[in-house]
Amino acid sequence: MAPELGWVWHPAERNQGFRHPADVPFENVALAKSAFLEGFRGPRLARISKVDILEDRPGNRCLIAERGETREVCRSMTIHFGEGLLLLQELEQMRGQPGHLEASWFNNELKGILNRALGKWNTRRLSGTGYVESMLLRSAVTGQKVTDIDGNEHSYRRHIKEHERLDLVEGENEGSFFRMKDIIGYIPPWEAFHDARCGFYQDFYLVRWEHSSSQVDCAATENGSAEEPGASWEPDECVPAYLDALRLVAKTNWVKACRAREAQVKAVRRTPRMSPLGMAALGMAVRRTPTMSPLGMSSRGTPPPAAAAVRIKRQSPLDVPAPPPAKLARRRRDDLPLERDVVHSSIGHDFAPEALGEFALSQIRIGWPTKAEEYPPGFSAASPPGFCLTTCDCMEDNRIQKPGETSKDWLDKAPEGAARAAAAEGAVAMFAQQGQLLNFLMRRGSVSKQHFLQPAHQGRLPGQTGETAAAYLAASINRAMKAVLGEVPVGSLIGAETD
Repeated sequence: MAPELGWVWHPAERNQGFRHPADVPFENVALAKSAFLEGFRGPRLARISKVDILEDRPGNRCLIAERGETREVCRSMTIHFGEGLLLLQELEQMRGQPGHLEASWFNNELKGILNRALGKWNTRRLSGTGYVESMLLRSAVTGQKVTDIDGNEHSYRRHIKEHERLDLVEGENEGSFFRMKDIIGYIPPWEAFHDARCGFYQDFYLVRWEHSSSQVDCAATENGSAEEPGASWEPDECVPAYLDALRLVAKTNWVKACRAREAQVKAVRRTPRMSPLGMAALGMAVRRTPTMSPLGMSSRGTPPPAAAAVRIKRQSPLDVPAPPPAKLARRRRDDLPLERDVVHSSIGHDFAPEALGEFALSQIRIGWPTKAEEYPPGFSAASPPGFCLTTCDCMEDNRIQKPGETSKDWLDKAPEGAARAAAAEGAVAMFAQQGQLLNFLMRRGSVSKQHFLQPAHQGRLPGQTGETAAAYLAASINRAMKAVLGEVPVGSLIGAETD
């Protein structure tokens, strides 16, 4: 594998032992007291450091390079580079806010890495919504040891099974297990990591409990919800694996809600600001300032003297001035000349695909059309194979191809597929046979199993030496005749003709 950027977990303090930030101390009383009563969890327990992931090793391990030193670690000790940037972004934005665990290790070096990434991608905020939709929608960030519905054990990450939603049956409380009613909320791991209600690097779900427990106000507990009585935030490993359908629904609803909020923010930013005169024309209330207003009102809102009356032309909402045009840069961000447009020579571009990074490339599938109405007018998907599914990643070229993508089943398995394949093989065999008989082709790759045809003569063909010499002689004779005719007087040729 090619080296890629990533992050590795470390103890928050250099003199303390390491405990994975996703480990919930269920059975250790001392660790549970330290985590929940003293707040020794989340960013107070672990920190991240930027590394280069060089290669994968057997046994779910990998080789990393950190500050010039290489070492082998367990794969669960690392997280995706984009995921780590989202964690740093959350720590930066929630610094000093109540209800959040502070990270004393978030220094200028990490802040600089975050700012450089934002500058490369030309954005003010990384999209956690896009990351969940493309990377975590069908992947659970869970605890140290969990078992799926097939009995397979997983550590810290596992695939969410895409089975049909199960109807919950009436359960019963037993030991440390309690009856639940539904999952009504979700928090991604980088937000749960520093949230005082959670504090562990796992997917957290807002679980609404059944009748006996739903009457209890959980707001006073360490993981209770003040907005939903009878509900509490629970880590992924506490939710049974056979409820993967509820997991998928909760994540999908979270993505939709975030998309709706982002659309509202964009709509507000794009709405042009109306001048006070335009607001007055529409009959809208204009907030008065202590100084003289544009309508000629005094500081207390009383009309001015009659001599000071101002005639105001009634304006239409369409008279609001348009915003100034965007300024066009003359050079790229790296101070090099702009890339000239292929069609319009007066337009240049500043596009650096190598600066996008793996996180941005992983979001290509977001917004990819999957239905006929999502395509522009006059366009549609090629058929076959037809429209992409919501789980398709065929549009991403930054990954290794899957076995099913290297063949065309709709051709090979068609009724006429066998005849088409036989005809193609026969044509190639006939061409190779003729090439060998006429000595212009030769078969190669029978040992390496590549099997290709190569021209028998690379460069000059046999018998071409005489042809070249004859052509050179003809050109020499042509030049000599031109030279001789150039020296013969024209008049002598005319006189010879009249005689």
